[in-house]
Amino acid sequence: MGAGPAASIAVGLYVAHNVFYALFAFIAGWAADRLPKDRLLAGGNALAAVMAVIIVFAPLGVWTLGLVFVLGGIYVAVEETLEDSLCAELVDSDQHGMAFGVLATVNGAGDFLSSIIVGALWTAFGTSIAFSYTAVLSVAGALMVLRLQRERAADA
Repeated sequence: MGAGPAASIAVGLYVAHNVFYALFAFIAGWAADRLPKDRLLAGGNALAAVMAVIIVFAPLGVWTLGLVFVLGGIYVAVEETLEDSLCAELVDSDQHGMAFGVLATVNGAGDFLSSIIVGALWTAFGTSIAFSYTAVLSVAGALMVLRLQRERAADA
C-alpha cells in the first residue's frame, strides 16, 4: 500500500473513531437519562468484546479496521459516559468526590496494567491471544456490572 496511502487511511480511521465517539457520547448520555445505566454500560463492555472478536476472527483489511474503529468510538463513548454516571448512582452524594477519585485511580491503574499484559501477550503469542484476553475481560466486566446493580437492588 505504501507509507503515504497507509498514513492517510490511518488518519481516516482515527477521524471516524472520534466522530463516532463524539456522536455516541451524546447518545449514551441521553439514553442514560432514560434507561438503566447498568444495562447500557454492560452493553458497551459487550461491544468491546465484539470488537476484539472481530480482530481475532475477521480477515483484517481496511473495511474491517474501519468497523473496528467505529465500534471502538462507540464503545469508548458509552464507557466514559456511563461509568461516571453509574458511579454517581452507586454512592451517596456527599461521597461523589471520593468515588470519582477512586474510579479514576482504578481506571488509570487498570489501563497501565492492561497495557503491560496485552502488550506482553501480543509480543509472546500474537494478536489473537492478546485480543481474546481482551474479549474475555470485556465480557467479565459486562457481567460484573449487571451483577453489581442486581445486588444493590436486593440490598435496598
